[in-house]
Amino acid sequence: MNARTIFCFAIGLSALTAAAPASASDLVLYDALDFAGPVAKAFQAKTGLTVDVVEPGSTGETLGKIAAEGSNPQFDIVWLDGSAVMERMAADHVLQAIPAAAYDKVAFTDLGKSLIPQSHAFLPTGTSTTAIEVNTKKVPADKLPKSWADLQSFAGKVAAKDPNLSGPAYQWLAGFFQTNGLDAGKALLTKTLTNKSLSGLSSGGKVNKAVLTGDASVGINQDSAIFSKIAAGEPVVAVYPSEGSVSLPQGLGISAKTQHMDAARKFIDFVTSAEGQAAMQNGDDTDFFYIPIIKGINAKPGRETNITYTHLDDAVASAHETEWKQWYKANFVQ
Repeated sequence: MNARTIFCFAIGLSALTAAAPASASDLVLYDALDFAGPVAKAFQAKTGLTVDVVEPGSTGETLGKIAAEGSNPQFDIVWLDGSAVMERMAADHVLQAIPAAAYDKVAFTDLGKSLIPQSHAFLPTGTSTTAIEVNTKKVPADKLPKSWADLQSFAGKVAAKDPNLSGPAYQWLAGFFQTNGLDAGKALLTKTLTNKSLSGLSSGGKVNKAVLTGDASVGINQDSAIFSKIAAGEPVVAVYPSEGSVSLPQGLGISAKTQHMDAARKFIDFVTSAEGQAAMQNGDDTDFFYIPIIKGINAKPGRETNITYTHLDDAVASAHETEWKQWYKANFVQ
């Protein structure tokens, strides 16, 4: 997300800022995705059901709001990047399992099918991954990194997001440890992220800015953010590391305490329809450049989709979420 915004449809802003109860509208949606507002508008136009879209800011801030509400959650549906955080909320009984019938209605591609969690903690609506962002005017073609390990040669000039604030960044960190091993992964990051002014950024937009201005030579960034800049004509490329890329699904989760299950089911049906997917691509910011996982839906022009994926062990990643986030903050955030 580029900005901390709150959209309110159907009810007044005062009700929203006072942590409106879920019953104030047909559906309350918490999210940290650029396309949630356009999708909610399209859903409301299609069904007549009212939706409050509440965007506390980053994924980390959205998770913080949910945690602060404790046993009195104010949302019906949450929509975020990252399977590990959704798995953890399901394990904590914040989310209920998605009904099996909801998956059965969707014509998932093989990639989409591979992203369905065994726990049914969330329903994937699209995906992306993390790549190495390189400014082609700053780094010669013969010096491009090819792997995460190659980033050591750029130490001090590597921009990265703080996993405490960014859902995609935590998915990447957990995947990095899964790929490299925990101890070796920590050692590699310690050699690479040697400049705290660059390694604890709060958003993909700030990583983009650091790479484009030359403050950083390379960035560790969600590839959707990179393709949004490529589409805007900026001189950057996305390099997919030779170790493989950990998938980063967008997940819809349903509150364990929702009183609006019928509306939640209808929202899921809409998002996974051709109309819903079109609304998810009706914009130019980062999240609009996701990779579709539903048959018949194509990615935005120029968006790379031929990627070698590995899938995160969500159980391991969710179990270590607090520990690994704290380790990153202690070592790489100012």
